[in-house]
Parts: sequence; C-alpha cells; structure tokens
Amino acid sequence: MLFNHQDKLIHATAFALMGLLAWRVFVHTFKVKHWLVLFSLLFCSLYGVSDEFHQSFVQGRDADVWDWLADTTGAGLMVLGLSRVEYKL
Repeated sequence: MLFNHQDKLIHATAFALMGLLAWRVFVHTFKVKHWLVLFSLLFCSLYGVSDEFHQSFVQGRDADVWDWLADTTGAGLMVLGLSRVEYKL
C-alpha cells in the first residue's frame, strides 16, 4: 500500500471510466443534457451499490458505504466534466 485509502482512489478512477462509458451510451438516447447527466450518474451509482451488495456475499470481502461513495464521486466528477465541455463521441 502506497498511502492510506488508496483503494478509494482506485474506486473513483474505475467509476470515472464507467461514467465516460455510460455517457457515451446515453448520449444517443437523451437529447436534454440534464437527463443525460442524471441517468449516467444514476446508472453508475446503482451499479456501485449492486457491486458492494454482491461483495457482502464473498468470503474475505465486505460491503463498504465509503467504497460506494468513492464510486459515485468518481462517476459524478467525470459526468460533470463531460457536461461542461459538451463531449459527445
């Protein structure tokens, strides 16, 4: 371990990538930007919740609300950034 809570940074980075991918999927579905932002973030956040829930059934792993918060924060930062620069792949 390089520093404390580095796993939260890894969670945020992974879900930032997921936020980008969700944006790319939903950009063709939602023409109104606030719906695009909402659904991209909601998709990523709900996936994070389901991931933490499934981890609670794996021996040696546990569900952590802080991991989910890092997931949602990473996705949120990416989606917010994309909404600011009008990114549409």
